[in-house]
Amino acid sequence: MKKIFCMLFIACCVNAAVQAQVAPQNDLKGIVAKLQSLSVDRVIEKAYLHFDKPYYNPGDTVYFKAYVTAGEQHQLSKISGVLHVDLLSKSDSVMQSIILQLKNGLAWGDIALPNYLSKGNYRIRAYTQWMQNAGNAYVFNKTIPVNGKSIAQAYPAKVTDNKTDVEFFPEGGTFVTAVPCRMAFKAVGSNGLAAYVKGTVVDSDNKEIAKFASARLGMGQFYITAEAGKTYKAKVTYPDGSVNTVALPVPQEKGMILTVNNSDVSKLSIDINANKPYYLENKDKELNVVIYSAGVVKTVKTVLDNQVIGFDLPKKDLRSGITQITVFAQNGMPVCERLVFIQNEDGVNLTVSSDKTTYAVHDKATITLNANIAGQASAGNFSVAVVDESKVQGNEGMENSIIADLLLTSELRGYVEQPGYYFNNVNADTRSNLDILMLTQGYRRVQWKELLNGPQTPLAYKPEIGLPIKGSLLNKAGVPIANEKVTLMLQATGQSMTAITDAAGRFNFPDLEYADKSQFILNVDNRSLRNKVKVLIDNKSIAVGVPADNQPMVKVNDNLPVYTITGAEQYAQPSGARELKPVFVKDKPGSYHTLSLAGAGNADQVFFAKDLKNYSTLSQGLSGIARNIYFMDGKAFQRTSTSVKGGANIAEPMMIIIDGAITTSSIDNIQPADVSSVEILKGANAFVYGMGAGAGVMVITTRQGGEGADVSKEMSPGIFTLSPKGFYIAREFYSPVYDVTKKASSDNRSIIYWKPNLITDAAGNASFSYFNAGPGQYRVTIEGIDNAGNIGHAVYKYTVQ
Repeated sequence: MKKIFCMLFIACCVNAAVQAQVAPQNDLKGIVAKLQSLSVDRVIEKAYLHFDKPYYNPGDTVYFKAYVTAGEQHQLSKISGVLHVDLLSKSDSVMQSIILQLKNGLAWGDIALPNYLSKGNYRIRAYTQWMQNAGNAYVFNKTIPVNGKSIAQAYPAKVTDNKTDVEFFPEGGTFVTAVPCRMAFKAVGSNGLAAYVKGTVVDSDNKEIAKFASARLGMGQFYITAEAGKTYKAKVTYPDGSVNTVALPVPQEKGMILTVNNSDVSKLSIDINANKPYYLENKDKELNVVIYSAGVVKTVKTVLDNQVIGFDLPKKDLRSGITQITVFAQNGMPVCERLVFIQNEDGVNLTVSSDKTTYAVHDKATITLNANIAGQASAGNFSVAVVDESKVQGNEGMENSIIADLLLTSELRGYVEQPGYYFNNVNADTRSNLDILMLTQGYRRVQWKELLNGPQTPLAYKPEIGLPIKGSLLNKAGVPIANEKVTLMLQATGQSMTAITDAAGRFNFPDLEYADKSQFILNVDNRSLRNKVKVLIDNKSIAVGVPADNQPMVKVNDNLPVYTITGAEQYAQPSGARELKPVFVKDKPGSYHTLSLAGAGNADQVFFAKDLKNYSTLSQGLSGIARNIYFMDGKAFQRTSTSVKGGANIAEPMMIIIDGAITTSSIDNIQPADVSSVEILKGANAFVYGMGAGAGVMVITTRQGGEGADVSKEMSPGIFTLSPKGFYIAREFYSPVYDVTKKASSDNRSIIYWKPNLITDAAGNASFSYFNAGPGQYRVTIEGIDNAGNIGHAVYKYTVQ
């Protein structure tokens, strides 16, 4: 019979000051204090981006809304004021980068995909400087499939061999003799996706003990009771019919296990089960159970006076998300641990309705949103995307959402396949499969070894509140000039501020708010120096490592969607509207944005913007100056001594790499004014690009925007003009307005409406209107966070005939 213990609540509030306590490891208060300090001193920031659709065509604009949260209760962050968003190529080089200003954790923006993009998986990542204190753990990453025009097939999966990896995980992390153990397993193919396996478990006498088979997404479970002196192995049958033997963990002769029953929607049933040798050796010794949930610590203190100790924990006292349950022995060391996922009804309930259930083509639709929690109005900030599902196919089970991301995928190591499955239609099966996921997927927030042993590593990064303008004041010979006053003025408004250079000639105007391409004037106040100085402006982004892409490519199986595009997206533009150019990252020595494998130092020829700006096409600008190279239909060819046809030498075209992406498109798709540099590599210099580079390589790097050089431009002695990279100003999504008496003959939009700043009022209500396009089923997706950090996601559908 279970012993029932009272729970000792020790709440941890992120905004409260917690007095640090020095305590030995075997002191429960010391463990709790370190957990509390972790939540207060090492506040997590997470970024989540809501996109207008799941995949794109070359030339499309990617619209997105950014939500940045602080702490484990997902409050909108007030820590950082700057969000960096990068578009990564298929080879993980940075192609474009924009900087967004965060206001109370919110921002929105867009990225124009170049027309020259080849088909494949690209990525968008988002991060703050504060996030870098945790490495890449909380950097947002999203795979963006890009299709070519009129593509009707999905991408092949990344398969390197036929090997399927199968791992076995005892519940609680321990496998001991004479105690029934729940053993979970996960099978993953070489393409990174789940594989279905089945098999049997045999002991060291080759006696069959159990059978198993994958339940969903390669995962499953079975029960086994180990006998003393025996070992166990699994005979696994793989998808191709082959059979292999995999050893199970070796059972311990003395130990205890932790089991948690999460099937009841109202409570967790927790059991600690010690085998007889361990119980006799540790009888009446102290045990401590620490439950860590959303930054809140709960503890249970007891003694091992029975082989089985159990208690129930009401779920109403826990927030939705991952809860970590750890059992500590009397010496203060963790013995077993279990992760469980809590799914309470504590999120924002979003009720969506439309003024009609069925619309005609080009009708005006009015959508109403009500946000509430347990019937109480919820004021918050949301974003909405409306797509025509006949043109943009999706799979809500496969796709991520703000709920799945913030509560699940951002908290686990590795790739979580089909995260939406666990949240879109919660039932007994989804709960059971989510519990198996918790048994097989690693958790990274609390690492006991690092937390309990010694002081933590000092924080290396401070939050970015705004953008700095900083640099160096030097004489003409490059020697720093100290203790001189410089004045910075915003040219448009005349606002100014001053700074004094330090001993190294450095000046800094920190935490500024200015839009990209803003013009500044920097004035050296000392008139006697004005003819003798130059100014160098820092123009480097923060260094962020690019983690390997662990997300598999889209493939046709396992109910994943086939991403099909029938034609290029066509967006109407309002009269007089100006299509903004993409913001590309310029390749700089020492920068993390290294786009060229060889670099200018290894190129046979290098050309810069000044060499090309006076030509109408890039091939015209390069003709005549690129040695032994001719151009045909926007492709580059090396001249050789081979036979001639029509006056031109026959040759293979050169490999073209634009901002780190290999492309087969015409180089004339790029305007010469947008080019920063062109590198020509031949022979041995080209071989670093692989087998396809035998005909030579042309590496084209586009400009970041503006002239943007490190050395500022001098207007007159001692007066310099600056145009540093500033906050990106998002474009407004264009939605046409139709006159009810004059309806357009056709409208091929797939993205019908996008609104990043949908705000519910004090009653929890909001509404918006737009005009439908052609016939089809329309999907309205709304998600966001209310002012208390509660998360909401909803999908609503209607028909246009």
